[in-house]
Amino acid sequence: MHLEKVKIKRIIGPTPSGAAVLLGNEKKTFVVFVGFYEAAALIREINHEVPARPLTHELIQNVFLGFDLEVKHVIISTILEHTFCATLILQQKIKEGSEAWVSRRNEVRIDARPSDCFVLALKNKVDIFVTKEVFDEVQDVSKMTDEVENTLASGTGMPGAGAGEIEFDLGPTSEEDAAPEGLVFGEEEDDESEDLDEPDEPDEPRETGKGQEP
Repeated sequence: MHLEKVKIKRIIGPTPSGAAVLLGNEKKTFVVFVGFYEAAALIREINHEVPARPLTHELIQNVFLGFDLEVKHVIISTILEHTFCATLILQQKIKEGSEAWVSRRNEVRIDARPSDCFVLALKNKVDIFVTKEVFDEVQDVSKMTDEVENTLASGTGMPGAGAGEIEFDLGPTSEEDAAPEGLVFGEEEDDESEDLDEPDEPDEPRETGKGQEP
């Protein structure tokens, strides 16, 4: 499988409607929309801030440490129904004295949201990859960051926020596939609040367009 290594270049937001995470390399920059709480977790990690008590990602990290699991890397693996999907790749080292399993390693791949994978990648200082299939499909927004930021700030950037979706005329996505009118950026799965003391807000109906998020 051919993979493109990318890094988080910038986070636009968060605003009450969420945030835009810009990822890419020297070839292309693309955007992944995430929820407010996931964006806040990313910013805390970038700023090396430690919460007073473990939040969701800290809890997951502590479980990994307790079972001697390592995050090898994360992959934005596919786009499913206009939604980015990611794979979290974990590895467990087998310690000496475990008889038949000496010197072996167990690896597991877990389906996950990209936002959670981004936070865990930063926590563990591992690489973020994108499959070639996804990398070829997403649209290059390297020259459009101002438009993304302005649209997000206006409250129209997150699907499900009740104010519409980001729309740009970006032309065809490939030679064979012309972009439909009102092409929209992809979205991530519904975000979950990390603050368990607050009641969950009811889900709002969401509209989807042609996505870019694996």
